Amino acid sequence: MADEKTTVKETGAAKTENKFLAFIKALPNKIATPFKNMWHELKKVTWPTKKDLINYTCIVLLFMVFMGVVIGLLDMGASRLVTAISSLKNTDTAEEAVAEVAETVPEVAENAVVEEATQTAEQAQTEAGSN
Repeated sequence: MADEKTTVKETGAAKTENKFLAFIKALPNKIATPFKNMWHELKKVTWPTKKDLINYTCIVLLFMVFMGVVIGLLDMGASRLVTAISSLKNTDTAEEAVAEVAETVPEVAENAVVEEATQTAEQAQTEAGSN
């Protein structure tokens, strides 16, 4: 009986060893398979031409500049509004404060429109000059 238990243990150890060796042999293939699949998928991709890539890049850059201008104008307007509201503490009556804010808001809006129009004109001139 003791011999049978030893044989079973040796067989179990041999199975574990065989599994480990099979894992080691299959490991390079398991590592390479995802890269092979990725390579095959990348062959199916339609890559843009150089001209398309330049156009897309210009569109993205112009959009970023436009959004920077919009966010800058919003920030400038908000800071002027905060300044106007903080000046309310210095006024004697609410009527004076309302009048002061009412005077400031059109100036801010007019300045923002003029700045945006100037930047748009400069971008148009730049684009016309590059074409």
